[in-house]
Amino acid sequence: MATRICNQCGQPIESNSSFCTNCGAPIPSEPQPQYQEPAAPEPQPVQQQPVGPKPKNYLAWSILATLFCCLPFGIPAIIFSAQVDSHWNGGRYQEARDASRKAKTWMLVSVGIGAFFIIAYIALIIIGVAANGPEFLEELQRFR
Repeated sequence: MATRICNQCGQPIESNSSFCTNCGAPIPSEPQPQYQEPAAPEPQPVQQQPVGPKPKNYLAWSILATLFCCLPFGIPAIIFSAQVDSHWNGGRYQEARDASRKAKTWMLVSVGIGAFFIIAYIALIIIGVAANGPEFLEELQRFR
């Protein structure tokens, strides 16, 4: 005779028994099919449709502003500029617009601060020349 194993205690039992001789648990005559819930289908990502044209990335302007105006404020402009195309190509259109807006803002801040320092430098030179007026001009003429 074939033997089976009790689901409760794990002891071997004879195939024609309806109860386990060790623990007394009832043994079903045929294995009962177990119900499994069907797996829920995975939600498909919603593909956004672009609204309007692709935003500008301002990468060239950001690089120029970083090199010629103000390095600390130009670096975020370059970072956000580089993100515009990757967000747009990935279908994240709103994030691409946000990155474009931030790139433009940081680029303009870099240009503004750079322009301020250039103007302040020129003003200080003019003030220095005006303070030393005639002596400075005499020194210049002596070198000619």
